[in-house]
Amino acid sequence: MKTIMISGADGQLVTDIQKTLQKDGSFHVVAYNRSRLDVTDRLHLETEFRKINPDFFIQGASYHVVEEINKNPKQACDVNIASLHYLSDLCNEYDCTLINFSTNYVFSGKSTVIRHLQGELQHYNETDIPQPVNLYGILKYAGEQVVSTNCNKYYNIRVSGLFGKTGSRAKNGMNFPYIIKKNLELSASADHLEPVEVVADQFINVGYTADLANVIVEMMKQERKDKYGAYHLVNKGACTWFEVAQEIADILGYEKDRIKPIETEDFYTNLKRPQDTSLSIRKVEKKFGVEVPTWEDALRRFFEEVA
Repeated sequence: MKTIMISGADGQLVTDIQKTLQKDGSFHVVAYNRSRLDVTDRLHLETEFRKINPDFFIQGASYHVVEEINKNPKQACDVNIASLHYLSDLCNEYDCTLINFSTNYVFSGKSTVIRHLQGELQHYNETDIPQPVNLYGILKYAGEQVVSTNCNKYYNIRVSGLFGKTGSRAKNGMNFPYIIKKNLELSASADHLEPVEVVADQFINVGYTADLANVIVEMMKQERKDKYGAYHLVNKGACTWFEVAQEIADILGYEKDRIKPIETEDFYTNLKRPQDTSLSIRKVEKKFGVEVPTWEDALRRFFEEVA
């Protein structure tokens, strides 16, 4: 039986990974939330590694609220970069595989825009060169590089637009589908029936954490030297936040015109965000023999399962 250490155990993706590992029955899971394990404390990490002697370490701890990172850059660097130095060294010492989560924000969004203009729909793949345009993307890419250059056994897994039953701790248990559902309910109950405004000019992917957890556990079960490296893992298909919101409205029985498209500059702060960071998942599907459901299918099952 493989032993798994997990940090950031309260996160929505990590919560579903834990459930999937426990359901599988061939893993022993030791999970830590932030109060039990500070990944920026090297001595504490060393103590826990010595005690547990893990086969895998899943780095669920992350500083990922884009606006907050600019306000707390040192803390973000400690969590997203320095901790991965410590973990890479410890994973090498204990012959442990490190699973690190990164983001679509490592890309500038420019390459796919050019491909769209040329009439092709090609999403970023793992061989494309990252060029992040904001501090969040810069730090996550730096973390990837720490892992890929220092750790012997690792998966760098880029995710995007996560949503799961648990919701995001950083959003007080909410996520995009929950927020849209709440706003649609509020809109429908108001006398003036104002539509829900959603950004329509950013192309992204979304990832249902239950689907992603299934693939990640399969990646762990198929672990092999020639399978280490970087992977993109999201539900299949590119979309805009506006399209996702329209799909949610349809699933919940609202008219799609309850969703009003707006531009990025109308909603976000002046923090720069890439226009198109849609990811290709061909590599992970081919390498591990898995098929990841579409984002539309994932959204429908999500609302069936949380009802």
